[in-house]
Amino acid sequence: MVVGVLLVLAWLVLPKVKRLFSKHAPPPTLVPLPSPESAVLPRRAYPERPGRSPMRVTKEVVGKRRYLLVAPATPEPGRAYPVVLVLHGDGGTGTTFHEGFPFEKASGDRAILAYPDAPSGWDLETTRDNEDVAFLVALVDALAERFTIDRARVFAAGYSRGGFFANVMACQRSGFFRAISSSAGGAPYGQAETHANGFPKCPGQAPTAAIALHGRLDFGVTFDSGRFSAEYWAYVNGCATTQIEPTGYDECVAYRGCPAEKAVAFCDISDLGHWVWDRAAEASWTFFQTQSAR
Repeated sequence: MVVGVLLVLAWLVLPKVKRLFSKHAPPPTLVPLPSPESAVLPRRAYPERPGRSPMRVTKEVVGKRRYLLVAPATPEPGRAYPVVLVLHGDGGTGTTFHEGFPFEKASGDRAILAYPDAPSGWDLETTRDNEDVAFLVALVDALAERFTIDRARVFAAGYSRGGFFANVMACQRSGFFRAISSSAGGAPYGQAETHANGFPKCPGQAPTAAIALHGRLDFGVTFDSGRFSAEYWAYVNGCATTQIEPTGYDECVAYRGCPAEKAVAFCDISDLGHWVWDRAAEASWTFFQTQSAR
């Protein structure tokens, strides 16, 4: 069933991605790092910290939609928590995706996580009054009523169609996400406007930091889709699209010349199929932190 859904998604989306990808310039040039450690994506480990608050996992509702909440059992007084919305792919739910992708393995008790459900699949087509966009806005508002959150540090980590939707929402609702991570996903398509180079554009769109991660063996969404997602945001953000540099991960590179906290990175995972990389949470959480230091 899930494979069938993925193939339908690929059939609907990939021709549009390929039309965009056919316009691409030659691959960017790899340039040595100007400093010993990558400022965009250093390699960091997140062992369990002694004395950290245990995380409580509960099923919650906003309006008529459900989500899985993963939050510190005892929030630290005076701390404004970042929020990560973790978006499942087709055929899944927030609960099932959390079982396979527990983001708190990286974020620990330093963030509030929400795994929302999209029973009909995330809406990638509606360009105005998108109900899924409205749902995620309402979800963050609901979290703000229960916890002290930092609205300047709201992030999305999506997989497959959830990865596509993280891109769509970052396009349609500029400024809502500080940064996004897209695993086995792709860039927005079919939006209301068009950039000068032919890329899709949303009204009022602004730069958003983005990391795209994609497996070479992906059978559901082709590798080119993930690579284009990074190229798309590099263009939108005003990065030097002809130059990339190494990061702390051999699998990942970052575009050069991006504005402060609007970096773009791409991770090319040679032996990964249509799933999340085993270091995706770690790399994404590190990227989120480097893009929200101020």
